[in-house]
Amino acid sequence: MKAVLDIGVLGVTVLMMLTVGMELEGRHFREVVRHKWEVTLALAGQAILLPVVGLVVIGLLTLPPHLSAGILLLTACPIGDIANFYTLLARANVALSVTLNTMSCLLSIVTMAVAFKLYAHLQGHQFLFAIPTPALVAKLTLMVVLPVLAGMGVRHASPKFVQRHAGTLRTLCVAGIAFLLLYVLVNQRERLAEDWQQTAAAGVLVMVLAMLAGLGLSRILGMTGSDRMTVGLVFAVRNVALASAIAITLLNRVEYAVFAAVYFLTEVPLLLGIVATYRCWGSNSAQPVLRLGSRRGNT
Repeated sequence: MKAVLDIGVLGVTVLMMLTVGMELEGRHFREVVRHKWEVTLALAGQAILLPVVGLVVIGLLTLPPHLSAGILLLTACPIGDIANFYTLLARANVALSVTLNTMSCLLSIVTMAVAFKLYAHLQGHQFLFAIPTPALVAKLTLMVVLPVLAGMGVRHASPKFVQRHAGTLRTLCVAGIAFLLLYVLVNQRERLAEDWQQTAAAGVLVMVLAMLAGLGLSRILGMTGSDRMTVGLVFAVRNVALASAIAITLLNRVEYAVFAAVYFLTEVPLLLGIVATYRCWGSNSAQPVLRLGSRRGNT
């Protein structure tokens, strides 16, 4: 049963990253070069500031060890794909969101290894789920980077295949993520019953601080309008599927995925509310200054 679960979780993660790669075009790299400072600093900002947010939250709250580990794991993860959907709903800069999302996944083998080293150093003892850096890099390469590169290769070799099947693959990814979250919720129902309010409160705090960090950084970078909203959203959205996969397959600790599952359930209504408020009050207040181009049909 454990072997079947591990294969299933790995399959979901690889499929998700393959789909991310199939959405990536050469123009995204060209736009990174064209807007290199804004994009680079936004990528560096989310990779550095989000782990700091995780450390701040576990420092402020008295949490069980499995929740602290879950917070640190999730805040070290790259941007989640659903950030593109929230950005689309907000009528913000979807191309910027896609670029930051995909590049953060490609760079995650480095950023997550660095975040784990930071955690171990600042905590002053062995990190809760420390993994030797070479092993972590190798496993993340197999789970994240190679599938993304493979997806890019598929898009380059057969764009018609991508056009025909991208929607189906995205649906399968959503179903796979739902399976992961359902498994965690069912498997850890007793812990959830005990810690639900505490976990949800921690999730809201992480989300709010992450979004404020994104909005603050984008303001410092001189972005306005929809670009600032885009950066705020991508900072708040973490890759819960990758966090769950790492907890279940790499660490063999399902309880570390509890926070990721609750975070996602908390994230959806909170960010949809923020998006609705922005649509009503903020979308016409300023025009974007950083525009990475249009993109058809991305969610």
